Amino acid sequence: MLEPDTGAACLPGGTPEPEDHAGPETTLIREAREEAAAELAGIRYLGYLSDPGEPCARVRYAAALTSLGPAPVDPATGRTYARILAIPEQAVEFFDWGPPAAEQLRAVHQARGHLGIPRAGGQPVTELSGPTAS
Repeated sequence: MLEPDTGAACLPGGTPEPEDHAGPETTLIREAREEAAAELAGIRYLGYLSDPGEPCARVRYAAALTSLGPAPVDPATGRTYARILAIPEQAVEFFDWGPPAAEQLRAVHQARGHLGIPRAGGQPVTELSGPTAS
């Protein structure tokens, strides 16, 4: 996703809510629906990144995108994010992850193999503006 004001890349995510019952996968599913209208399947835990200077960590998952509804307004921010489709190598270029990017890319390709998703060839980054289904 891209921030509507700055164009900065971001992933769906947020703080667990009481209805998530302390389940990080439940939080992921809810946040992906709220922020990107994305339905996911085959969720795989990749690991986490510590947030320097903050008492939290960012949990990373991979999942197959099964459908995408119309771009929603994020209930937490009131903003609508642009959604883009990119291969993992392109996605890493959008984020300022520094040295951990290579490790995250390896984890994504490992999860891709577990999910049975073929390796994608180079293609232009595409905005996903409307609904889609697999």
